[in-house]
Amino acid sequence: MSVQSAEKHILEAERRAKQRVQAEIGRDSERLDNMREKLRIAKNGLLRVKEITGESSRAHQAADRALIQIAARPIDAAREVKE
Repeated sequence: MSVQSAEKHILEAERRAKQRVQAEIGRDSERLDNMREKLRIAKNGLLRVKEITGESSRAHQAADRALIQIAARPIDAAREVKE
């Protein structure tokens, strides 16, 4: 195998690797969007319960904080790493 041929194979392997990384980033982004949407739905559910009951109980507040700590912050952190 010539040096030129080897360089050609290396460049092609690098190109394919970059494509795989980009595809995985795209899948990660879709998963993060899905998680963010589920979090939004859960948060809206908590707000709806508050509207119906007319009160903001400690349980609702704790659940709201938990949603943010468990889901929102890690999702945002993952997005920052990927961008």
